[in-house]
Amino acid sequence: MIAYSKRSGSNIVLVVVNLDPHHTQEASLSLNMPELGLDWHETVPVRDELTGETYHWGRAAYVRLEPGVTPAHVLALRPSPQTGGSPTT
Repeated sequence: MIAYSKRSGSNIVLVVVNLDPHHTQEASLSLNMPELGLDWHETVPVRDELTGETYHWGRAAYVRLEPGVTPAHVLALRPSPQTGGSPTT
């Protein structure tokens, strides 16, 4: 698996990809929240731009990616104004 993030102002995208085309892969991700403009304790909604599903991620997140079903996540973070983050549109 490979995971990376991109931040431009209040726009934050996380990408996680299973590099194994034949086997399901699982991982626990540890996010550097301050680098994403968030506090360590925050939990934020993330919307998968590939499936439309929404998850709530915090400092640690579990990911299971299955080839042919969900080989990747392209996640847009949606921090709320109450938690100190800026909402994305």
